[in-house]
Amino acid sequence: MPFGYLNNLNTNPNMCYHTSFKAHSKPVQNSDNLVEKFVQKVDEEKEKKHNKRAIAVGSSVLGLSVLVAVFNPKFSSKLVERLKTFRLKNIKKADSVNKESFSAKFHNGISKVTNKLINFVSWTNNFNSVKDTYYKKLCTEEKAFHNIHDIEKRKTFKKIDKFFRKIMQKPHEVITKWGDILAKQTVKRGYRSSLKQMDKFDILIKQYTKDLPTDKKRIVESKLREIQEKRKYFAEANLDKRFAEQEALMENLDTDIRHKWKNYTHGFVDKNVKNGEHFNQNLSFWAQDMMKFEREKLEKEGVSIVDNFVGNKDGFKGSYNEILDILSQNISAEEKKSLQKALDKTAKSLRNASRQEYGKYFDKKRDLVLGSAPTDILTAVIGLMIGGVSLLSADNKDDRISRLLTGIIPTIAGIGTNIVLTSMLFSGVEGMLIGVLAGGVMSLAGSRINKLRLVAKNIYEDGSITKKEEKLNV
Repeated sequence: MPFGYLNNLNTNPNMCYHTSFKAHSKPVQNSDNLVEKFVQKVDEEKEKKHNKRAIAVGSSVLGLSVLVAVFNPKFSSKLVERLKTFRLKNIKKADSVNKESFSAKFHNGISKVTNKLINFVSWTNNFNSVKDTYYKKLCTEEKAFHNIHDIEKRKTFKKIDKFFRKIMQKPHEVITKWGDILAKQTVKRGYRSSLKQMDKFDILIKQYTKDLPTDKKRIVESKLREIQEKRKYFAEANLDKRFAEQEALMENLDTDIRHKWKNYTHGFVDKNVKNGEHFNQNLSFWAQDMMKFEREKLEKEGVSIVDNFVGNKDGFKGSYNEILDILSQNISAEEKKSLQKALDKTAKSLRNASRQEYGKYFDKKRDLVLGSAPTDILTAVIGLMIGGVSLLSADNKDDRISRLLTGIIPTIAGIGTNIVLTSMLFSGVEGMLIGVLAGGVMSLAGSRINKLRLVAKNIYEDGSITKKEEKLNV
């Protein structure tokens, strides 16, 4: 029944009304109130629909992020490290009690199961590496096709290969380059933050140096000059040189991985090799194993550099602690506490920056050299293409635009956020959660934009006409 008709019931003077209502009868509600309540209920249902859509988008982003993470060695490597820590805790608990007790047996059992899980996860990383490097070869390297003996067929395949590389090589290289740039900028920001913290600490030291005797003041000033000289190690020019050195260390990594894969698969058909032993002997992450010595060497260098500034737990003081010892003889306990707090903050900042360079960046660079960034994006694109079927099934142009604004674009934004953040050396879990949040927020924003767009065109979100158009039709 049209709402206009309800209004006429209340305003037409020629209409007859029944007036013999009982005393307990409820008064008839005004039709305007009915309309208002109906519209309010519709708006509430739409709001619930928007929230459900945002949750659905967030779930899609989470699903695609998990898909990318499963095929991303960096994420799996972090899982391995956590499993190793968990295993060590169980071993320590088992060693702290009677070996024959139930507790010892329980924790030993947990550590054995965890060890098998570590080996399995490490082994799966090899498939990620092999997948990435063979896709890199497909996109960037010229193939000889020696296994094709027919010369004409070989020429045809070479032409196809050349055409494919012409299309794919540049995008592959650009994606890898930008992944590397994002990772490097993260490390540089870390060092810039550390240097700012060191500047604040130096200013604080100079304030307390004013009241020192002349001889001690000269010693402190000399040590500060030494610190300024050592700080050149963190300059961006020197950092770029170290980045180049890391890349040089990984020059042959992708070809080494392919060679390792061929030998590994050949081992299963070699009659002189027992398959079970061959499988168990290769339960590790090959790329990580190949670069283990270089990574540990660089880590030691980074730790040593930071120790020169802030010392370590083994008793090595470092320049700042030596200055603190001199100052502590002429300052109050409260002032010494303030200086120590500033030193601890500086030390933490320097160690975090160093870990980013020699730990997180090294691992990220290793994955980029193998070709991880383009395959991460390819995995996400395949998932989005599957989800894009809903866009093609839309009934009309307005429906397609609505689905694009409220579903497709937010999902792309969410998964894009996740990939960018992992390139910026965020952990896999952090990137995933922020990506889900970004996708949900974008979906809500898209719903608002879509609602304004449809109202401007006098269309409800379900495709029916708005009240403005309906009144014109009455």
